[in-house]
Order: sequence, then structure tokens, then C-alpha cells
Amino acid sequence: MAKRTVEGKNKREFMRSLKRYAAREIYRQITNPQPAPNNADLRKEHTRLGLTITTVARELGQWPSKISILERGLLRNDTHAKNYPQWLAGSMKHPSLRPFHMSQNC
Repeated sequence: MAKRTVEGKNKREFMRSLKRYAAREIYRQITNPQPAPNNADLRKEHTRLGLTITTVARELGQWPSKISILERGLLRNDTHAKNYPQWLAGSMKHPSLRPFHMSQNC
């Protein structure tokens, strides 16, 4: 709102701009829907590696519930969908991220 106030807009004009922005975003999603990518393999992979969802969430800077929603395909977050598999691929290279039972055998 501070930016709009500097531009000389009052609260009513600001709210109108905000509503128009929201309407454009909603219209864009309705007319050109983008399904969330299938990330079911991510849950299988972190389980196979012996990593908990809490560990994954901590390393990615997210809440475990957000990671779970991403894995189930209920959330579209392209940045996390890209970073998560990259992190999993590199997680076995770092001993501190390996589960205890795997770090003893490696």
C-alpha cells in the first residue's frame, strides 16, 4: 500500500488495484490451469534413503506438512519440486545427512 500511496492513490484506489490483480491471477488459472506435477517418487526416494520427512523439511527450510502436500501432488511449487530431487540426489554425499544405520555401513 505504501507504493500506491506514494503514487498518489488513496485506500479506495489501492483496494481496487488489489482486486483487479487478484481477478487477473484467478482468471489466468481458470483459463489455463496447470496441474501440480506428480511427485510421488519423492516420498519413495526419501523413504528408501532412510530420511524422515522432518529431516527433508528441515534441510529444505519448509514445514513437514508442506513437504507432505508437495509429495502428494496437492501443492504446485515449481521451485521446491526442482530443489527437492536435487537435494535428495546430493544427500547421500554428505555424511551428516545420512541416517545413522547407513552412515555406519558407508
